[in-house]
Amino acid sequence: MRNAMLFVLTLLGASLCFGAEVYPSKAVRVVVPSGPGSGSDIVTRLISLQLSEQLGKSFVVDNRTGASGTIASAIAAKSAPDGYTLLLVDTRWTIAPGLNKSVQYDVAKDFAAITQVASNSTVLVVHPSLKANTLKEFIALAQANPGKLNYASSGTGSAIHLASELFKAAAKVNITHIPYGGGSTAALVGVAGGQVQMTIPTIASVLPYVKNGLMRALAVTGDKRSSSMPDVPSFGEAGVPGMADYVWYGFVGPAGMPNQVVNKLHAEVIKALAVASVKERFIALGSELVGSSPEEFSMLIRSELRRWAEVIKSAGITTE
Repeated sequence: MRNAMLFVLTLLGASLCFGAEVYPSKAVRVVVPSGPGSGSDIVTRLISLQLSEQLGKSFVVDNRTGASGTIASAIAAKSAPDGYTLLLVDTRWTIAPGLNKSVQYDVAKDFAAITQVASNSTVLVVHPSLKANTLKEFIALAQANPGKLNYASSGTGSAIHLASELFKAAAKVNITHIPYGGGSTAALVGVAGGQVQMTIPTIASVLPYVKNGLMRALAVTGDKRSSSMPDVPSFGEAGVPGMADYVWYGFVGPAGMPNQVVNKLHAEVIKALAVASVKERFIALGSELVGSSPEEFSMLIRSELRRWAEVIKSAGITTE
């Protein structure tokens, strides 16, 4: 009898071991809402490569462009919540619902936050021909010439567009929006060529222009100075509070993912961010590493949804 009992317990234990799948047991798809070479794509590939090494399973980048990132988001939202489909999200993800009421998902309800990976401060830059060496002088120039100065963005509803509208409201200035197709590079070329007077891109993207004297940096949007531009004051220092604006990146999955999978992914991303080669690459991109908890990232997402919805409404921005 005793031997029979032991045999049954052994079989039960074996079945439990075989039934408890260790995550990940196969390749993980990481959906990116932009094309190869974009900021989001670079961040995804950096982390995915390191996760593949750490976990022994491939984290495969799947670029799904179009419709301001809503196509990629819809794919992820409808995927099985088993941890084998993840989504790289950035600032645009929390902007899109305020612009497009017909998105086929709910950012706040249809996704499980995993972690914010990094953030990039942005910087207000102007063409050097402007007689404005400080943010205060630029604001005075804009106020003296309402509607005559222009700012470039990478398109209506883009992060640059909304950051610029946030600045207009904070500084009480009237500057005309000039949206460029072709992403932020076209907008930067427009400012560097003097066709447009101002833009607010990421520090990393504009640093070569500033170093070569093609643009003048007046203020960074973070709550402190950037190590990449130590001589440029923050907006708060320059007298314009309320401009703590960042371009951020993070990972989410479909709602309903098991907590143990979310927590494991969070822990592994934190581990990846601590790898020297990964840290160095992010620093070279002008990024601040974050590694927030799922709860902290969820709070940021909800805060950003409210914030950008208010900016969109007050500025009367529409893409439909």
